[in-house]
Amino acid sequence: MTNKNRQNIRVGILGVTGRMGQMLVQAAIQAELNITVATGRAGNPCIGKELGTYLNRDPLNVIISEDLAKVIQNCDVIIDFTTAEALSRHIEICQQEKKPLIIGITGLSESLNQRIVEAAQTITIVHSGNYSIGVNLSVDLVRVAAQLLKHDFEAEIIEAHHHHKIDAPSGTALMYADAIAEVRQKSLSDLAVYQRLGNQTERDPQRIGLQAIRGGDIVGEHSTIFFGHGEQVEIKHIATNRMNFATGAVRAAIWSVTQASGLYDMKDVINFTPQ
Repeated sequence: MTNKNRQNIRVGILGVTGRMGQMLVQAAIQAELNITVATGRAGNPCIGKELGTYLNRDPLNVIISEDLAKVIQNCDVIIDFTTAEALSRHIEICQQEKKPLIIGITGLSESLNQRIVEAAQTITIVHSGNYSIGVNLSVDLVRVAAQLLKHDFEAEIIEAHHHHKIDAPSGTALMYADAIAEVRQKSLSDLAVYQRLGNQTERDPQRIGLQAIRGGDIVGEHSTIFFGHGEQVEIKHIATNRMNFATGAVRAAIWSVTQASGLYDMKDVINFTPQ
């Protein structure tokens, strides 16, 4: 898609004053998209202010709103990295207006995940636990490793994030675990072990261990380790800047406006198919 065509894409960014919201604004500007909708939390001092001016940038000619329903007609696609509590309403509004939705919220309930599946029957939705290109590549490396190492290696996933992160394990850790469970032809709920406190039985070699570390300002680190007899295989991804996630989400937004309704993930966006 040419830069001129990108400039014709009108993007809406929700939660523009949060850390990810501000990075999404920056990523959209760098991609030369036209930001036409911006929202903030009700009661936030940003409401009614001009977006660029409020973020100490050049004016972007868009006023920050607290009500997506009132402004959504002004954009072609919505990017939502806000909260699980707000997502259900945002899905409803996007359905009503037939707008593609890019979801970057993790730690969702089973019912909310099902709500996303249902909504994708009528609108285009991209939902990923992580929008980094490197993460999505490494998920497929984990899948290939699980296929080749088969049942002779035990899998453990260790993830680390900053102390503000709420959900554990991270959505990215679950992406790695899901890839392994898929290879083992079982659901993750049957294989996952989230803690071993009080567990006095030997490790089941088919189970997938997930451990979460929280502290400081760690952007995101994920290690998937396969333990064999006399050797270990480790696949690791380290994020040093959140802009990777924002850039990937903006790429997904550009991609989504030409897609039919359905539920997609970042692998669809980057069109990566392992051999």
